[in-house]
Amino acid sequence: MHLVAQDDEYFGDHLARISHDIQAGIRFHQALSNQGIFPPYLVGMVKVGERTGTLDKVMESLAAHYEHEDYLRHELRDALTYPLILVIMVAAVVLVITSKILPVFGGILSDAGVHMPAVATALMHLGIFLLNKLGWLVGIPLAGGMVFWAWKATASGKEAIDRFKARTGLLDGLFSKVYMARISTVMWYALESGLDVASALEMAAQVVGNGYVARQLDRSRQLIQQGMDLVQSFDAAGIFPSTFVNMVRIGHKTGELPSMAQKLAGLYQEQVYRTLQSTVSRIEPALVSVLSVVMGIVLIAVVLPLISIITKIG
Repeated sequence: MHLVAQDDEYFGDHLARISHDIQAGIRFHQALSNQGIFPPYLVGMVKVGERTGTLDKVMESLAAHYEHEDYLRHELRDALTYPLILVIMVAAVVLVITSKILPVFGGILSDAGVHMPAVATALMHLGIFLLNKLGWLVGIPLAGGMVFWAWKATASGKEAIDRFKARTGLLDGLFSKVYMARISTVMWYALESGLDVASALEMAAQVVGNGYVARQLDRSRQLIQQGMDLVQSFDAAGIFPSTFVNMVRIGHKTGELPSMAQKLAGLYQEQVYRTLQSTVSRIEPALVSVLSVVMGIVLIAVVLPLISIITKIG
């Protein structure tokens, strides 16, 4: 830590304090937590590594995890930047055309004794309405977002969101895959180091990052301690996909549960990365397609009055 601190300008002071804490006898995960800047998942996994004696493997897997996360974050930013700029520019152009230009066309056509096409008329009224209510259109979503953020911070709000994320199939079940990857990874390290399943689930609950899932893991752990079969306890939790439960069943019956947990960890980590990459790759084409449709409708609304004017003049 002391060597790394000398080469890192941003984290240097934090790393130096971590090094000092470790030399003072404080556990590594607690030294990380004391700084208040590291993700809970990282701190929790370091604690798992210390407890299972696999800190070197845990740090290597964390490095790979955050490298993938950084890569996907940059990919998402690059995929969204250009389309979002286009969305803002197109929205401004559409608002000006429908609220300022189309009324001019409407006046010209009215003076010429010609009615403006229905599509253009509808867009003109919509544009004028949006321009007049622009403050409300911006303020209401902003206020709604602030209310949602405040509700999210409450105990009931956090419980509802955690439950939704654990059970939703949105984004091809991304949240569930993330939780299964974390649970499998902890089980792999714990079981490989000789700890029992109950201890593995206890540690997994501390790093899973979802209060609802953590409580279900604790429920499974209690059922196991009461004598229930491992697979039955997982079924009772109601959060594990069938693939996870079936592979655990095979590993449990064959006595290869640690290696099966390792396979599950690799499987779900790969699925998480593929799902994220697939989602990122679909964002830009989807936004461009929507913009194309909107611009097509607006252009038609502008061209139709022009054709009417030219026809009248002719």
